[in-house]
Amino acid sequence: MARKPTSNRQTGVRIATAEARAKLPTRREPYWVEIAPGTAIGYYKGERDVGWFVRQRIAGAYRKQRIGTPDDGVKADGDVVLSYRQAVERAVNLQLEDRQPLPRHYGDGLTINQVVAAYFEEHLAGKGSEYDSKRSWALHGADSIGKRLVAATDAPALRKWHRALAAKPPTRRGKVLEYDPADPEQQRARRSTANRILTIVKAALNYAWRNDQLPADQPTWWAKVEPFELGDDPPPRMLERDEIKRLLNAAQPDLRKLLTGALMTGGRRGELFALQARDYSPDHGTVRIYQSKTGKTLLQPLTAEGAAFFDDVTVGKAPTDLIFTRADGLPWGRNDIIRPMRAAVEAAKLEDVSFKTTRATYGKLLLQATKDIEMVAKALGHSDSRITRRHYAQYLPNEIAKAVAKMPRLGVSIGDKVSPFTGRKRRAG
Repeated sequence: MARKPTSNRQTGVRIATAEARAKLPTRREPYWVEIAPGTAIGYYKGERDVGWFVRQRIAGAYRKQRIGTPDDGVKADGDVVLSYRQAVERAVNLQLEDRQPLPRHYGDGLTINQVVAAYFEEHLAGKGSEYDSKRSWALHGADSIGKRLVAATDAPALRKWHRALAAKPPTRRGKVLEYDPADPEQQRARRSTANRILTIVKAALNYAWRNDQLPADQPTWWAKVEPFELGDDPPPRMLERDEIKRLLNAAQPDLRKLLTGALMTGGRRGELFALQARDYSPDHGTVRIYQSKTGKTLLQPLTAEGAAFFDDVTVGKAPTDLIFTRADGLPWGRNDIIRPMRAAVEAAKLEDVSFKTTRATYGKLLLQATKDIEMVAKALGHSDSRITRRHYAQYLPNEIAKAVAKMPRLGVSIGDKVSPFTGRKRRAG
């Protein structure tokens, strides 16, 4: 009968339990343990993948082959995911010289977490949505659907997770907030969050499928899962002119400059953080903005007021100096703006205002000045004007209202009594 040791006498390595395997460092060669004369089982632990291997000595040479995925974070199914004992049994019974095909492609051993991690590293790295996507996935997907194997998941399972995610109450800094599922606005917000996480899953799986990171015969079951219908998005918060003055007056000087730059260009927070003095061209009155979200580069024209502002904030700076910095001269960090922004909003007695509000306000002011929705879409760097139209339609000239105003008068005076009908009597019945 084959021996089933848990350690190798030469290296002292232990691979029989998930706890023992978790302590092993990653490396390029499997950790081998002999289980029968001429046959060893190997545990491979790489940066992204783990696997069971068998190595046999045949005709004076070693041959090895992957035989399954360890049950490190996924429950063993005896087919793709194997416990140590199941792996030993398969290794003992498998004859590599026969070159028998495996029952399934062992790329199926990938978990959704591994697919998402590769998507973040290879496709989303350096883009504006990287931080938020990683944070959202860690909060809502990594410990649930992320642990499942791609091959062991299907459309019904993904739909079930998607519905459950929408039913969960929201949290803030680890604390569960009050949630009324009967409230249409709260329900819409939760469904919107669930849709956002579903988009990450589907995008990662599509990326892996297009780049041959999944088996060639892998069915694209995730394409069948649809997001919740949310209806039209509510228009974003936009500031009135008196609110702009109140916000700028209430902000600290370093934040005030940043907010002003946003109102003059429509730039996003991260885009403004990265602006250098050389990105402003006083000769042309433009600011070059690299949009990390879309990869586009915008040459944003400035008003005379905007050019005067950028003249002031770039004076004396070297070409590569940042235009906007904190009061201590250090670059703005992603989270540095949260507290001063909250303090400025409270001091200005404003509601539902964030840094994003400046971008929406820029779009509104430009639309009111031009009445040209396509122009606003170009200025904001939108790839599709339909998004712009949805958000700013309320500020477009209302052609229906103009047409209704031309209708003839009905001759009805407010306050007049309506005379009773004196025609023929209606027949009963």
